Amino acid sequence: MRCPEGMVTNGNAPKRTVVVVEDDRPIGELLAGVINEEAGYRAILLTRPTEALHTMEQVKPDLLVIDVGLPEMSGLELYDRLHEDERLRSVPVIFETAVSREYGPEFRKRGIRKVLQKPFDLNELIADIKELAPPIAA
Repeated sequence: MRCPEGMVTNGNAPKRTVVVVEDDRPIGELLAGVINEEAGYRAILLTRPTEALHTMEQVKPDLLVIDVGLPEMSGLELYDRLHEDERLRSVPVIFETAVSREYGPEFRKRGIRKVLQKPFDLNELIADIKELAPPIAA
């Protein structure tokens, strides 16, 4: 199988897979890079919701990081579509947005616990990732 864009496959140690769906490529590359630097994690960067839907047919991530403001469909709509798939319902999600107050009711309705406000602290992102998808014990 071809490695999806942004996937790092160095070494045989088991790693948690984090799918980042971010249409702003520099931000997405920053997020994926920070995640890939963490031992026990690998990131897959996708820039369009349609890529995410297609990739999730082949990959079951341990965690999703989704931008709310995506083209084609919102991050919330992408979340809803992904959660129609029974395989993906239990995958935790971190949303990132510049306007979290505007989406607060929608996050609560879906039971979303982690929302990163842009500009966000990368240390907070890593802490949230480790909380929601702890590293695999060696």
